Amino acid sequence: MVKLIENKQMELVDFGTLSEPKAAVDLENQGYLDPGCQLRVANAEGERFGVLLGSTQQWRLNSDDDQQEGGVRGLLNFLPAKIAPRAWKLCLEENTHPVIQIDNRIPNPKVWAKNDPTFVSTIMPAIIHQIFDDILQHQNPEDTDWMNDWLKWADRLMPGNQRPYDADARERREWIDGLIDSFCSRHLLSDRLINELTLTGGAA
Repeated sequence: MVKLIENKQMELVDFGTLSEPKAAVDLENQGYLDPGCQLRVANAEGERFGVLLGSTQQWRLNSDDDQQEGGVRGLLNFLPAKIAPRAWKLCLEENTHPVIQIDNRIPNPKVWAKNDPTFVSTIMPAIIHQIFDDILQHQNPEDTDWMNDWLKWADRLMPGNQRPYDADARERREWIDGLIDSFCSRHLLSDRLINELTLTGGAA
């Protein structure tokens, strides 16, 4: 059996037995984007029927797929959801990569969230702030897969910039502000927003 976990939803998927394996199965929940997975092996006979014999470490279904829908190598996924009156909502769980829920009434919500200059330049910095505010409050964030992935991302944006572990709230906030500045500068976010507003007349 393969156990799928993502944002408080869980499903056990039965692939049969070694003697009668199933090549494919249908999922009851079609809303998974990049679930955490774990393979479980249980005893199928005798007095120990159903006893868990072993299991794999948790792995990501899509993390190594550059073409996966909804995110970049599993770092951040976008999921249409019924969250009105809110337009977006960040979901942080201990064992899965962050998910941004987008109001499903918005046309092409994933495309809008990933490509719209207004969303990227104004909402993404807030998302990054929330994510790292959570990460930096953990004692050993490198031990959590998704946190470690985000820390590596931050290291690429700010190489050599020491992370503020065991620091007070002000020092953590200043480090996160520096990270956001680096992100905005790397992607020219303020320039993209000004160009968008100028083209649409929103700056008038």
